Amino acid sequence: MRSLATSLVPDAAAGPLGRRTALALALLALLPFLNGLRADFTFDDKTIVRDNPRLSSPGRAGEVFTSHYFGGPLSTAKNYRPVVLLTYAVQRWTTGKDPLPFHVVNVALHAGTTLLFAAWLLALGMPRGPSVAAAALFAVVPIHVEAVTGIVGRAELLVAFLAFLSALLFGRATAGPRLRAWPYAGALAAFLLALFTKENAVVLPGVVVLGELLRRNGDEPPGPRLRRKALALSGLLVPLSALVAVRVFAMGGLVSKKEAFFELDNPLAPLPHLLRAANGLWLLLRYVSKTFVPLGLSADHSAHALDLVASPSDPRALAGLAFVLGLAVAGLAALRRRPLVSLGVALFLGTILPTSNVLFPIGTIYAERLAYLPSAGLLAAAAGLFAAWPAFSGGFRSCVLGVLLATYAGATVARNEVFRDDGRLFDDMVEKVPRSARARYNVAFLAWGRGESYVARASLEKAVALFPRYYDAWALLGRALAKEGRPAEARTALLESLRLKPDYEIGWRGLAKVEGESGRLDEAERALGEGLRRLPRSAPLLRR
Repeated sequence: MRSLATSLVPDAAAGPLGRRTALALALLALLPFLNGLRADFTFDDKTIVRDNPRLSSPGRAGEVFTSHYFGGPLSTAKNYRPVVLLTYAVQRWTTGKDPLPFHVVNVALHAGTTLLFAAWLLALGMPRGPSVAAAALFAVVPIHVEAVTGIVGRAELLVAFLAFLSALLFGRATAGPRLRAWPYAGALAAFLLALFTKENAVVLPGVVVLGELLRRNGDEPPGPRLRRKALALSGLLVPLSALVAVRVFAMGGLVSKKEAFFELDNPLAPLPHLLRAANGLWLLLRYVSKTFVPLGLSADHSAHALDLVASPSDPRALAGLAFVLGLAVAGLAALRRRPLVSLGVALFLGTILPTSNVLFPIGTIYAERLAYLPSAGLLAAAAGLFAAWPAFSGGFRSCVLGVLLATYAGATVARNEVFRDDGRLFDDMVEKVPRSARARYNVAFLAWGRGESYVARASLEKAVALFPRYYDAWALLGRALAKEGRPAEARTALLESLRLKPDYEIGWRGLAKVEGESGRLDEAERALGEGLRRLPRSAPLLRR
């Protein structure tokens, strides 16, 4: 760890990463997450990984490429991520449904990303001390727990890993007067894999160009360097073209118009553009604050857990806009003397804006896992700025870094425990975001599985009060009321579920069951008939 003790020394020579520093960074990335290896499959891990029938055997591997991320035809897809699904599939085939190997791969990817991040900064000629310090902080910040310990966070890890790998390979391929074929092919291959891992990988060409613009090593000015590498840079359009082709021909467009965003996941989606952007700017501040001060972290922020900005003139929206503009100005001001600050600012803004709902709506209002790659830029900017502060000695900087690493690592260890099982995770959601309808539904679903219908019903009543259009919650509430011997109320809840989503299979099945158990056989038959009219291939309805 001695290599890290001398970090944050201003303008120290960059040089290669070195074995000792690499080992120290790898240990920093691994050790705080070791207790997370004992975690079970939690939350979306079950449907996406553990219980996903498409991953069950090599014979079904083709379905990974012919269906969207959550399952279903590509014509209804918002998310097409075959590469990350294939990594889960290979593990299912080789290690079964034991969660430990899945966690091991995630932690290994996090360690690899940490090393590649540090290597990329040093390859660009950034000062060694602040660059290593930024990577060390990246290794331990608690906001990364959702991406690392949550198994379905692997998409974020893979995108970041492949982005830094591609940028490093591109720099190596174009370092000399002639293009080196194998590193260049590797850079394009890494970019292609990243694009089919998750959509936010489209920022990778910007990461590469950013590195070339701010590269400190070498005497070639940025303008001539970019012109010399223009042809190689244009090659990055080939993987992008492949992504566009697949989405246009297989999905009917870059984003399927057959599936709208569910307001429960993102209440910003239906808002007017300006109001949505105002909320996105405010939430950018939340990402920044949770990265540096990790209090109140939660795995759920669905409607209506967060206080939304009601007007573009709201002080919170103005604060978010002022912060972004101020950050951009600071990055430009530091361009000549403190390029690490400029690089970090541009990396943060360039990678967070596409997932922030500022430019366009995405499938979620806010998720800590989305901060994984952007936080690298944020931490690089912070390390570069702190190293440039003239009033602090090298010893003081090293002491501050040590305290931060120990504090963040301890908080990460504690945060991992929340992901141990669904019970702990869902209770933590309700504690951190008590107004989240999904958190209430998750607690109810778990209680229902334990046979605790009264607990489930109480939590579901809170869920539908918070979000009245929550058809899943209405349907489960109907089942809970039926189990308590309240068929009239159960019927009302199930009918509300079907009013909100007329093609909801679980709703029709539940309604038919309630009617049948109440002795209303004609009504039960009508419910089944209407359900089958809407869902003619429904095996559960046919069986009933």
